[in-house]
Amino acid sequence: MRFLIPLFFLVLGFTALADNTDNMIPGGGFEAPAIKARTAKDDGGDPSNGGRGPEWIGFAIHTSGTNGAITGGLTNEVARTGTQSLFIHFDHVNGAYQAAVLTSNFIPVASGTEYEVGIWGRTDAKAPIDANGRSAYLKVEVDYFAKDANESVGETSYAVQPLPGSRNHDPFFKPDAWNSFHVVVTTPPEAVFAQIIWRWETGSDPGETNGTMYFDDATMTGPAPKNPHLTPEAVQEETPAPETTGTEAATPAPAQ
Repeated sequence: MRFLIPLFFLVLGFTALADNTDNMIPGGGFEAPAIKARTAKDDGGDPSNGGRGPEWIGFAIHTSGTNGAITGGLTNEVARTGTQSLFIHFDHVNGAYQAAVLTSNFIPVASGTEYEVGIWGRTDAKAPIDANGRSAYLKVEVDYFAKDANESVGETSYAVQPLPGSRNHDPFFKPDAWNSFHVVVTTPPEAVFAQIIWRWETGSDPGETNGTMYFDDATMTGPAPKNPHLTPEAVQEETPAPETTGTEAATPAPAQ
């Protein structure tokens, strides 16, 4: 496992790859399901549609009621494109590693190839994240899989961006404009699929995390694979071993 690049380079971002295809995450604009106001995950604002996809297959909130609360879901208050975005709200979160986690479906990729993975974000002008409180981070993890999507291959790619930015520096994410956090990854030679996991997570330092951020237009761009509509092969389930007593296999009684 490895970090992609030093943290100060993450703040600067990257130059986009040349000759990119269209976004390989069509649902990265968070336009579904349609909502009429800020709507939390459990109230119908779940971009993963209860884990059924198609683009996102998981949206989980990992937080303890005794350590404040994290709320996430969809909103039409602000959007970079379309009419909706994803919101993440920290409410007096004073525990370490409390998180909202968004997981993509398996994305067909070309092996041994560079791709750019990114997302756009901005802070809420009325409820910005306090850079002097408990640290918060946007983390991206890209995992790679063989054709059955059950066998991981190569090294996982990681990158981290402090929210709203590094301390003692100008904020990377601002309330008056969208900014793109994006990284370049290279798929392993054996890779057939990639899966992207976005995390909004508190750190382990003292204090509380408070504030709201918006995110939109999650992307993965790069050369299209030979079959961009490939789906993972079904995983073959192993046949259960017979029940045993001691070292002897249980033998069914003969039919009467």
